[in-house]
Amino acid sequence: MKKHQLVIRPYNTVLFTLLSLFTILCASAQEKAIVKGTIRDAELKSPLPGANVIISGTTNGTTANFDGQYTLFVSEGTFEIEISYLGNETKKINVQVNAGEVKIINVELVPQATQLDDVVVTGSLEGQQRALNQQKAADNLKSIVSADQMGKFPDQNSAESLQRVSGVNLQRDEGDGRFVLVRGLAPQFTNISINGEQIPSPEGESRFVALDAIPSNQLSSLEVSKSITPDMDGDAIGGSVNLNTPTATKRELSINGSAAMEYNNASDKTVGQGSVNISKRSEDGKFGFILSGSYAGSKKENDRYEFDGWGDVGSNDIELLEIADYTIDRNRYGASSTFDFKGQNTNLYLRGLFSELREYEVRRRATFQAEEEDGEIEYAYTKELKDRPENQGVLSLNLGGSTVTPGLIFDYEVSYSKAWQDTPRNDQVVFENEGSPFVFNVTDRLNPKLVSLNGIGAEADPLTNLSLLEFKEYEKESTLAEDENITLKSNIIMPFTISENTGEFKFGGKIRLKEKQYTVRNFELLEYDGDQDLTLDSNSFSDNFNAIGFMDSSFNTPLGNFISLNAVDTFVNANLGDFESDTEKAIEETVSQEYIASENVYAAYAMGKINFKKLMVLGGLRYEATRFTYDSGIFDEEAGEAIAVNGENDYNFLLPMLHLKYNVNENTILRASATQSYSRPNFQALAQGAVFNSADLEAEIFNPDLVPVEAVNLDIFAEHYFGTVGLVSAGVFYKKLDNFIYQQTTDREYRGIPNVEVTQSVNGNTANLIGFELAYQQKLSFLPGFLSGFVIYANYSYTNSKAEVENFSEDDEITEIDLPGQAKHVGNAALGYNNKGFDARLSFNYNGAFTSEFDGSDLVRIDDRMQIDFTMSQSFAKKRMTAYIELVNINDENQIELYNTIATPRERQRYGSWGRLGLRFNF
Repeated sequence: MKKHQLVIRPYNTVLFTLLSLFTILCASAQEKAIVKGTIRDAELKSPLPGANVIISGTTNGTTANFDGQYTLFVSEGTFEIEISYLGNETKKINVQVNAGEVKIINVELVPQATQLDDVVVTGSLEGQQRALNQQKAADNLKSIVSADQMGKFPDQNSAESLQRVSGVNLQRDEGDGRFVLVRGLAPQFTNISINGEQIPSPEGESRFVALDAIPSNQLSSLEVSKSITPDMDGDAIGGSVNLNTPTATKRELSINGSAAMEYNNASDKTVGQGSVNISKRSEDGKFGFILSGSYAGSKKENDRYEFDGWGDVGSNDIELLEIADYTIDRNRYGASSTFDFKGQNTNLYLRGLFSELREYEVRRRATFQAEEEDGEIEYAYTKELKDRPENQGVLSLNLGGSTVTPGLIFDYEVSYSKAWQDTPRNDQVVFENEGSPFVFNVTDRLNPKLVSLNGIGAEADPLTNLSLLEFKEYEKESTLAEDENITLKSNIIMPFTISENTGEFKFGGKIRLKEKQYTVRNFELLEYDGDQDLTLDSNSFSDNFNAIGFMDSSFNTPLGNFISLNAVDTFVNANLGDFESDTEKAIEETVSQEYIASENVYAAYAMGKINFKKLMVLGGLRYEATRFTYDSGIFDEEAGEAIAVNGENDYNFLLPMLHLKYNVNENTILRASATQSYSRPNFQALAQGAVFNSADLEAEIFNPDLVPVEAVNLDIFAEHYFGTVGLVSAGVFYKKLDNFIYQQTTDREYRGIPNVEVTQSVNGNTANLIGFELAYQQKLSFLPGFLSGFVIYANYSYTNSKAEVENFSEDDEITEIDLPGQAKHVGNAALGYNNKGFDARLSFNYNGAFTSEFDGSDLVRIDDRMQIDFTMSQSFAKKRMTAYIELVNINDENQIELYNTIATPRERQRYGSWGRLGLRFNF
């Protein structure tokens, strides 16, 4: 057992100070009153989140939440409040209150005209306006994407919506965005939450959340906090991403949704999609509900090359070439609901979100493996079929509320969340030919060509003569990964006044109980031991598949007649006595994957915020304690048996944070922050099985003594907001990471045996990351006539990092590498046009090259990638109906993985392009 903790000795002094401050605040709170209400748009009747409310001539103010609700603590007397919102007219109201009184003042703000013909901010600008107002009002550095903005890009899942945010890039799976990387840091460094509470990961080996399972049309907004505050989870070095589900806002019954068809040119298939949302508030506005559901299907075709061993054989040959055709059917289901009550002093809510990505993948793969003998090169040739359905989902439930008194705001919540990855079946069948003299032309290494069989005739060609391919093995597997969180949290906000400067003191606590496990329900490896010659041309084993147009017809050899799983399954079941099951392999696969882990987190924080005339200062401390236990195993290959292991690890962190926000004028803001945060190790590194071969003196093991990565984060940013709805911003950031985690191979004693080559994840030395971000978005309404309808959206981020690792290369010295996930250049650009219900947008998303993983002493890199998308829509029937078209990856951009450089590619994937034609409705 290893304990890692930051020891701060004067706890009693800190506690005494906090209790004294709490007593003073309680005494002063007795003289307070409350002004509260809801701020709406006067024409659309929709809430205005981020609206600013301030007592004229003072620093006492607040901002509206996402539902447009505000709460302002005031002293008794008569005063004037001023309500402002970017894109709407400012309003001033005279107010008189008595001590202890709660006064309700609902406000409607008239939209400003943004065009010469006095067309007001509606449609596409409304979402941008809402997001910018929330960013402007935020105490910390934050980027927000509203549901309306999401709809202006052809992004169907949450990850793809987040790629439009400055400093965010993606890791993709089968063409869809899956994992989010913020500011050049790998996915595990970013905290993902729904409605403010961290959600578990459906991935069995990791913590990070695959956001392709969560449809963007089930959300009201996405928030990316690039600097965290003490009331947020501290395990967020990259940042914190929060997915918000909607709340009913209108008293009229509202029904909206969409219906569409998607076509994929690579698979030449079409599938339906749709969504519906129903919401209503009661006549008095106290009760509200919203129910949402969605379905999105897609049928994809993925052509793929995989390479290895460049230069290990002849100069014009390759050691390993894999050619694969993937057929992927994806069905994404989503449902969310919110029931809420808004009383005079107490608000209550019950929120739920369910999402599941059901995927059915069929992989047909041909493999050429070089074998050199007596100076001659031959290739073992195999055909493999993989047939795998998999369901990956997330469930989140939040029950809570808040109570307002003249002296404080008290909020409370209990939440339950669960994530799963259920693979009921993962079947793989392999037929092989032991060796043929294939000759390849790899002059263009991304487009290999099969030149010849070196003079051997067609009868000896395993590509066409299926009798030369013999049955090798049939592997069956079924697995289940589950991750559950139960969370309780509470916060108290208390206002105070020092001289003429107002502020608030906030403190609270949280308990999160996590259980995560990975189970191998079944593993079986069958090898044939009968008397028949099981070749691919026998027993109807072959199918009629032919990958016509593989890699856009760039590969010159057909990949036809693969394997029929049904035929193989039927034969195996009818002849079970002729097959042997490798029981030792089954034990190895089970032991090396299964684990059960428990992780309990206990957190408390205290923070204060004070407003001077133009300066806001926010500072505080957060304390987090983690208690981790696990049960896992080690497979001893020599003995062919499993060894049970278990253990625990505890670590504690005290995280100071400071934020400064300076209002140069009404629309120009300077921000600076200094924070500490950390990131816990992945479960695969901490506790997921191990394999030990005492004869070969090799071991691949987990490391329960890993400690979290610690980080110091510095940010300086400037923002200017345009009155006609727009933003220009620029800033720099720096992060210093200690205990950086990487995989290391060393020779050392293991389980009492010396000189074992041990591979495991370890804590490294330090890593430094520095970068800057630029962003600009604006509707060019100041231009004359037709030009006033154009909209520009652009951002760019540059990041550079260096991490120190030991024993990474053979010289056993300290090596400097880029942090995995860190792309030097990430950017977005979009040119849009909207006028009188017409909206069009051409968008460009660029992800620079980045290191994705380590493979021995090689760095595996994802090459840079530029994707071009297009959307166009036209509203009609008094804007209750909108016809739209969306085109994705219209430039047919591939994804390429490299071993260090483009000269040694590792993988090339082609997804093709796809598009949707649909209709949105709003009643």
